[in-house]
Amino acid sequence: MIWGSTWMMIKIGLRGAPPLTSIAVRMTIATLIVAVLLRFTRVPLPRDARFIAIGVFLGVFQVVLPYVFVYYGEQRISSGLAAVLYATLPLLVAVLASFWLRSPLTWRKLAGVATGILGVAVIFSDNLRLGREEAAGTLMVMASVTASAVGSVATKKWSHSHHPIASLFVPFLTAAVVTAILALCVESPLQLHFNGATWATIFYLAAAGSVSAFAMFFYVMQRLDVTVVSYQTFIIPIVAVLLGSMFLGESISGRVALGAALILTGILLATLVRGRRASP
Repeated sequence: MIWGSTWMMIKIGLRGAPPLTSIAVRMTIATLIVAVLLRFTRVPLPRDARFIAIGVFLGVFQVVLPYVFVYYGEQRISSGLAAVLYATLPLLVAVLASFWLRSPLTWRKLAGVATGILGVAVIFSDNLRLGREEAAGTLMVMASVTASAVGSVATKKWSHSHHPIASLFVPFLTAAVVTAILALCVESPLQLHFNGATWATIFYLAAAGSVSAFAMFFYVMQRLDVTVVSYQTFIIPIVAVLLGSMFLGESISGRVALGAALILTGILLATLVRGRRASP
């Protein structure tokens, strides 16, 4: 639900601030929120070199690269096409996990991924025309997907022994510092004047889209198969369509309903059937 709403919030926020500045302010606020939560809940923050190194790696591959490429990519292609491209994430995660985590690449996983991608493509089939001008945006989104896949598998491999909230601090701090430096170099963020809508979207993206969503992401990543967790990218377009219907007056067509059915079928095929053989 949260990540399904962030696409709309990013669009609104970009009206008042450029991409790198938006990300830098978002991640700075998110880092401060995590620091307060750690203080309030008294969750210990590890200080060892391994924890810091993992945090920096995840900060780059889970936040900086995916966010920067998506923010810039969406300036060049439609959000529908971006969603279709991002639906390839589970396939990349499944392939990487099969090598990095020795997770079996079963036919059910592949069939579920294929069915889910088909469902997303049906929903956004009106936006699938790709011209030369959109090539750069497409490459950026695919670069974001690739970085996110690496970050997802790395999270599964390395972060299982740390508290979900503590696991956020170093990645968020890394993202805030890196994007702030980049923004100062290319965007002159100190000369910008944010309006109320810009601040509202940034606070929402920081508190809900970053802290809450990533804390839950780290929590479930410690308990579920990494490929199964990546299937959330199939649900996000459904949430986006529903929010568009409720708040933007967009109609839900038969094509959208069919696509949603295919997406849910893909998730059931890859998770429910597999779960029958799993131990309690």
